[in-house]
Amino acid sequence: MITYDYIITGLGCAGMSLLHYLLESPLKSKKILVIDSCSKNTNDRTWCYWAEKPLEIHPKSTPLIFWNEINIINEGKAVRKKLGKLKYFHIKSSDFYSQTLEKIRNSQNITFIKDNVSEITELNETSVQVKTKSNGNFSSGKVFNSIPSLQIQENSQYALKQIFLGWKIKTEQPFFDTGAATLMHFNSTKNSLTDFFYILPYKENEALIEYTLFSKKSCSVAEMEIEIKNFIKEDLKIEDYEISFEEKGCIPMTTQINTESKSNKIIPIGTLAGCSKPSTGYTFYDIQKHSRQIIQKLVKENSSSFFTWKRNIRFTFYDNILLNIAIKWPHALPGVFTELFSKNSAPSILKFLHEETNILEEIRILSRLSFPIFIKSLIQYEKH
Repeated sequence: MITYDYIITGLGCAGMSLLHYLLESPLKSKKILVIDSCSKNTNDRTWCYWAEKPLEIHPKSTPLIFWNEINIINEGKAVRKKLGKLKYFHIKSSDFYSQTLEKIRNSQNITFIKDNVSEITELNETSVQVKTKSNGNFSSGKVFNSIPSLQIQENSQYALKQIFLGWKIKTEQPFFDTGAATLMHFNSTKNSLTDFFYILPYKENEALIEYTLFSKKSCSVAEMEIEIKNFIKEDLKIEDYEISFEEKGCIPMTTQINTESKSNKIIPIGTLAGCSKPSTGYTFYDIQKHSRQIIQKLVKENSSSFFTWKRNIRFTFYDNILLNIAIKWPHALPGVFTELFSKNSAPSILKFLHEETNILEEIRILSRLSFPIFIKSLIQYEKH
């Protein structure tokens, strides 16, 4: 059985981010094994984050795509906000994959295996075994895993989920305002759930249009396709278009993922570590923060270190208040998000969503909102 210093199981955003920071650190010469069931040579995801300048990990091979303004649209009225010094950056997953795969090809100490991981188990106090379907077993002192375990899937099936389907479309005529990204376009008559459209206008005739649904139940691709088609035709008034790209996914909206690792040798990363913000689903930025924290601890060579991604308990409370509204009074959620942005500056709200505000800043933000629905949620408070 071949032994590695580190094994990364799952080469999505979290696995690639961790590998990137490893290769930029004093640990870059360590013997590393990376395992994923896909070759990662296709564009299958869109990631966005906000910052004053591109993060160091942002792909360098393609032109920057970003917006200086954002929209929230509810009941036909748009709340358009300037981002100030911030920009809303866009990353195409294929560019992100390509950048990291190039690093793998140029590093003799990294091995990439395309295979399925069947089991990860601790062998003893210093070693972990990774079993694969076709390539046998491997061992390491530390395994960083982003592949959802069966236990996580079972626990999350009762949680609210953010289910989405997105199409990148191209039209003959100009239809899109490229000045602003639309984070939420609410236009649903459904009172039993929250759904909205997310629009990233790349050009006047090209945009990503994504249908997003908050639901405990599953939703078929066919059902979501109907929603997108109707929105494009009825709301955007577009008859003819070509679809050049499709993405779909499901993000657990829960504060109850057990991120406390019982082992300092099998370390969850990405959504498994709790890097997906429960109330919004944004994940990319927190993955970068967690990855850098992990590298800092590895460099210190403290074998007893745990690598848990810990959130401030205040933000877990805020998320539970919003999730409580989303589950019990979903018809009220569009108004909550609209008011949140309309009564505060965009930079302050985005800082709040990044969980980087202090208690005084949070009081200022929340004191501007209508209290009844929040008091209702507080009285009937539950953890979700």
